[in-house]
Amino acid sequence: MVLRRRVGLAAFLLVLAVAALIPGTNALAQFDAKSIIVNPNPPFSASIWTDRSQYDPGDQVTIYFRTTRDAYIYVFDIDTVGNVSLIFPNIYSESNYRRASSTYSLPDNVRYNLTVGGPSGTEQLVMFATPSRVQDVEWLRRSLGQGSFGPQLNVNISAERFIFEVKSVTVTPNFGQDWASASATFAVGRGTVPPPPPPPATRGAIKLTSKPSGAQVFLDGVEQGTTPLTMSGVAYGVHDITIVKKGYYTFSRQVTVNSPNPYPVHAELVKVPSSGGWGDEVLMIRKTMTIKWPSTGPFTEAFTYRGSTGNIILSADPLLGMLTRITASMTSNAVGPVQFAEITPSGPDSPWPGRVYEKVQYPFRSRVTVRDYRITTGAVFGIEYLEYVTLDVEVWHIGD
Repeated sequence: MVLRRRVGLAAFLLVLAVAALIPGTNALAQFDAKSIIVNPNPPFSASIWTDRSQYDPGDQVTIYFRTTRDAYIYVFDIDTVGNVSLIFPNIYSESNYRRASSTYSLPDNVRYNLTVGGPSGTEQLVMFATPSRVQDVEWLRRSLGQGSFGPQLNVNISAERFIFEVKSVTVTPNFGQDWASASATFAVGRGTVPPPPPPPATRGAIKLTSKPSGAQVFLDGVEQGTTPLTMSGVAYGVHDITIVKKGYYTFSRQVTVNSPNPYPVHAELVKVPSSGGWGDEVLMIRKTMTIKWPSTGPFTEAFTYRGSTGNIILSADPLLGMLTRITASMTSNAVGPVQFAEITPSGPDSPWPGRVYEKVQYPFRSRVTVRDYRITTGAVFGIEYLEYVTLDVEVWHIGD
């Protein structure tokens, strides 16, 4: 890959590989980047591709990428002879934080373009997506600190070894399984053009079990059957799972399907006390609350019944007039408070209408249900916030 700044001078054409000095053998035929960077259990998906599958030296390239989660993006180019360069971020485009579910392109501004260098062969692109910024690593300092676009990074080692070390030394120790990767190839010259990659999978499966079994399963509010149940053909994205069985508390969860491998969901259903020394449930509190700046709490609702006392506490963490987190806690007979709900703008704790949080702390049971909410992106820092959340709050006395 070659960078050319838009200054109108041919002298700024930076050639990373010179065909006259390189043997015709394709050094990249020895390995496939996908086998090196694969994450066996990615929490979100990533993809990268080019506007064409074949280029001649001197042709300009446009690269596209997207992820299903907000992430920091790192794109490496492995040219036809095995030289590795970090082409994004770069000295002309240092901000590499990108939003989920949007398609982005490189070049991303008019200060540079990407031009095929040569010689003929197969060129590869490798993309890593991480939830936070990669910091204080030698290859990143070298790429952004030399004042030139995409200097060669894999000095004295092979491309295969370098990409392996980026994954195993930089990415995996810092982020565990919380990262995603993707790769793409394209042909340079008039040699054999590799077949286009198969279209990325867009549907997966959810495997549901419960204890006890035989519970009704709802996907996004539509009944699907009873547990145990495997639902195939589920579109990639976020889905609401609800599992219901008479005599048991309702189980609800939000899951993100981003892999063709079945996503496992197991529900340990909790029986509603009704006999054997337990009395009928008595509703102590039922009210609807909207938490919104500047009313951020803590809000405390106290209750007492037959000598037992408790309270439920809701509070929000504000920042610059927005809410970054809402929590619910419960005490019973001076035990606690015990937090049982956390609501954040994104991630596994993000809200959806009908999401239920429950806590049994004898002799009381508390339930908080999301009725409505709004998520806003801050204009200054570009961070998501909760503008407001409306909650149904209920408390029952469930025992003597």
